[in-house]
Amino acid sequence: MLGLINKVGGGSVACKISSEYDILGLKAMASNEIPTFTTVPAGSKPSQDIKTGVAYEYTLTALDIDGDHINYSYSFTPGATWLKSTIIEDGSNGKLAIKFYGSTDKPASYLANVFIHDGYSKHLVSQTWVISVSPAENDIPMVRVLSPVTSIKLDKGQSQKISWEASDLNRITKYELYVSQNPADQTSWITVNDNISSKTTSYLIDTSALNPGTYKAILRATDNQSPALVGIGLSPEITINGTTTPIPEDDVVVIAEPQVINMSPNSTDTVQNKQVTTKATIIAGTNASINEDSILVKLDDKDITSDISINKISEKEHTIIYQPDEDLVAGLHKMEIYFEDSNGKSVTKSWTFTIQEEEVVAEGYVKIFGMEMSQRTLIIIGAGILVIIVAIVAPIIIFKVWKVEQYKNDDNPSDSRFMPNLPTEPVPAFTPTSSEISNMVEAPPVVEEEKPVADAWDSYAAPLPQEPAMTIQTPIPVEEPQIKKVEPVIEDVPVKEDIVEPIPTPEVVEPITEEVTPVVEPVVEPVIEQIITPTEPKITPVEPALVVEEVPVVPTPEPVVETPAESTPPTPPEPDLSVDLNVGDDLASIYEQIQQAEQEETPATKE
Repeated sequence: MLGLINKVGGGSVACKISSEYDILGLKAMASNEIPTFTTVPAGSKPSQDIKTGVAYEYTLTALDIDGDHINYSYSFTPGATWLKSTIIEDGSNGKLAIKFYGSTDKPASYLANVFIHDGYSKHLVSQTWVISVSPAENDIPMVRVLSPVTSIKLDKGQSQKISWEASDLNRITKYELYVSQNPADQTSWITVNDNISSKTTSYLIDTSALNPGTYKAILRATDNQSPALVGIGLSPEITINGTTTPIPEDDVVVIAEPQVINMSPNSTDTVQNKQVTTKATIIAGTNASINEDSILVKLDDKDITSDISINKISEKEHTIIYQPDEDLVAGLHKMEIYFEDSNGKSVTKSWTFTIQEEEVVAEGYVKIFGMEMSQRTLIIIGAGILVIIVAIVAPIIIFKVWKVEQYKNDDNPSDSRFMPNLPTEPVPAFTPTSSEISNMVEAPPVVEEEKPVADAWDSYAAPLPQEPAMTIQTPIPVEEPQIKKVEPVIEDVPVKEDIVEPIPTPEVVEPITEEVTPVVEPVVEPVIEQIITPTEPKITPVEPALVVEEVPVVPTPEPVVETPAESTPPTPPEPDLSVDLNVGDDLASIYEQIQQAEQEETPATKE
């Protein structure tokens, strides 16, 4: 059911109350577009003008961009029984497609008219066209309306000029002008002038006598043949607005022909309920009411009229509801409704819907997203997913808990350790004995004796420098010194004894221990005697022999230039370490070399 909701601040909003599956609801539409035709009759095959016996075909399509259900109604002029129709798309998903086809051997001008709407009275549109069938030996007058070119709107009382042109192999004798809201219904034609001169090509229509509504101008042209042939031309829509137009209580679309609209379920619905509820709305024609005795409902060509429920919205609008008592078989089903109105006009409407088959799932399998999967596989997959989740979440939780505890320890250090309850009675002190202390002291570490490394230079020593003698002394043999091996003395360093406190037996109360100060014995430093390095030989001075002085001959004195002796002591030559020498021989050789060097440096002094 359609209607309007009045706003508190003024204005109204279109609404739709639907119940496709026994669920009532109110849907407010902020805006809604009118359905439109997407094809024109000019696309008829072979054309709108054919000869008798020639097949005619035209596929009409319409679209509602909002996806609303497109309701339709079509009619033909009397005698156009040869024109058949096939529903390709029933408009349930906002798309409508109807194919009209047929052929006839009766020459005439046939009118076809199609109404479409999406349920709103202001969204009613129509398409009307003429099919001219000419005899083989003659033709039908061809009439084309030139003005108006497109649809127009007029206020009641205004005049509208209609102009046209016509052609025929024979002579046209007269024109006839009519207006109608349903050109296919010849009984609804309103005569403007039925005898217009063949020389006239325009006429002015006065709208004062017409009721507000949408009309089309119909122009007929008659030739002089026997029998006479008539050609028809149609104008675009002419909408007449009136100030006294009554506002209907219900926003229902009323046309001249009775209608069956809002069928459900439709061909695009997925139905799994085998006792699905089917519904449809029937509407009588203009100024008519529904004849309830004429209502006939069929399901799969079976009369179910006695089982239906009728919801009477008004005298001209009823809702038919059918609820089956038994399950319907899966597959395609056809619903058909027929009724008449008080004007004697009737309509038959049929539609189809499909009940889906129940898919049987094997034991041990489940259906997920339209696919059958083993329960065992699902358990394995679920366990794997659970393990992955635990592996990801567990470290995060552990880290969070550790972080919180760490913050607590940083904020309250005293809380980070266990504080046992203090004992109520004093605990006796523990005094270890000397034997217990000695047992707990570890033995001093054993110091390994390091062996001295012999150095070749330790066997040599430079002699002390002596004042050079003015006399030449005879070298005196020197006794070889006795070298005694001196054992290295290792200083005994007393080791401080480490006293280990006894470990008390762990108890509930914290033990109180006394510190025992060990007696440290004084350490007496050993007296180390001076040791003469064995490499320094003892040199015994030798008294020079007594020399008898002789009376020297005094020579002529000459100036003596004194050459100062260098104060730097002579540098002894480096011994050859590669040769293994005897210690005594080495000392004697070194001493001779020193004496020889002194003699060479002091010849001037002696002179």
